Amino acid sequence: ETTISYETGVKSTLLDSRLRTNASLFLTEISDYQVQQQLETGIGTRVSNQGDVETAGLDLSIEGLPLPNLTLSAGLLYLDKREITSGPDKGLELPFTAEWSGTLSATLVFPWAQGYLFTRADYSYMDDHLTNAAAETDEKDIQERTTVNLRTGWRDDHWNFSVWAKNLTDDAYASLTAETLPLTGMDAYFLAPPRTYGATLRYDF
Repeated sequence: ETTISYETGVKSTLLDSRLRTNASLFLTEISDYQVQQQLETGIGTRVSNQGDVETAGLDLSIEGLPLPNLTLSAGLLYLDKREITSGPDKGLELPFTAEWSGTLSATLVFPWAQGYLFTRADYSYMDDHLTNAAAETDEKDIQERTTVNLRTGWRDDHWNFSVWAKNLTDDAYASLTAETLPLTGMDAYFLAPPRTYGATLRYDF
């Protein structure tokens, strides 16, 4: 698999380094695109070279510091083209890519006990996209997802402790779908984790 990328854009730092913006237009050409597909029997998968793929679009990111202890960031990705351009599936949409996707995040930090208290919230969105690399797809292979994550804790140069929640909205979506299994008639959905809570303790040497 060989990839050639073309990109042009702008990177800027404004307002006494409190605002950073990056924007780029890009075109990516992939030759001998490698894809993992389900076998015709429905049991097992294979990896093969599909042909050529082209993606093109706009990538925009903004990061701001409205307060000394608050960082806000946003990202937007628009894919005008995401297509298999040669091979057995020529003309089909590239799986696992969406026309629109975006992220928002906010991080709040306060000095405390020779370290820092921090809280971070993340939001991400990906509109309708194929979750199956098969040539024939149906509605079950088109997914949309929206996730919200939250993390809060304390850290210094060595210790990092946090409690967190992932997928707070409990959005149910499949990261991968499979073709209907011929022996059972079953549709397989590989679901992303539901709402999850936890804690992490880390020490850096």
